[in-house]
Amino acid sequence: MKRAVIILLLIPLISFSQEKIEKVEVIKSDTQIEELTSSLGNNEIRVDFLDLLIFPALTIAYEKSNNPYSGFGSTLFINLAGEGDVGDDYNDKFLLTPYYRFYFLQSKDFGGYGIFAEIFTQFTSGKIAPGLAVGRKWINRNGFTFELLAGFGRNLLYDSDDDKYNDRSEGVARLGISIGKRF
Repeated sequence: MKRAVIILLLIPLISFSQEKIEKVEVIKSDTQIEELTSSLGNNEIRVDFLDLLIFPALTIAYEKSNNPYSGFGSTLFINLAGEGDVGDDYNDKFLLTPYYRFYFLQSKDFGGYGIFAEIFTQFTSGKIAPGLAVGRKWINRNGFTFELLAGFGRNLLYDSDDDKYNDRSEGVARLGISIGKRF
């Protein structure tokens, strides 16, 4: 008799708990991806905190997403310490680095997100250095981004015999840890 009463009391509780249904939306089509990407914005501004921590320098980046799978932009490195105070690789007042990126893997979630490969060119006085970089970008639903980047290039105007360029290196490094915002 006690078992029958307990079973009769548990049946409404079990049926009540099963009535709660949660809606799950799975993004599968390119149209859905593009709508989500455009809701976050196609423009992004980032600040590289690695340069702020290691050097007295500021690197600001701007990126525009073409579509969920590629984007282009530019970074501006500003030497805040003065010429020669940041190190051999950054002895100029500024570096301008335009780039083009190809996003892979996780681009289905937010677009312009995930693992990427990048083609870049660094410009500064007397120095042009094309190169390649790879990295990873994370983005949250509010449009804030976090990015890790590593790449290398070669200085095309390097000449070890020329006194004008003797303080230049043959190769350049492109490293970064950035936080940004999509708009």
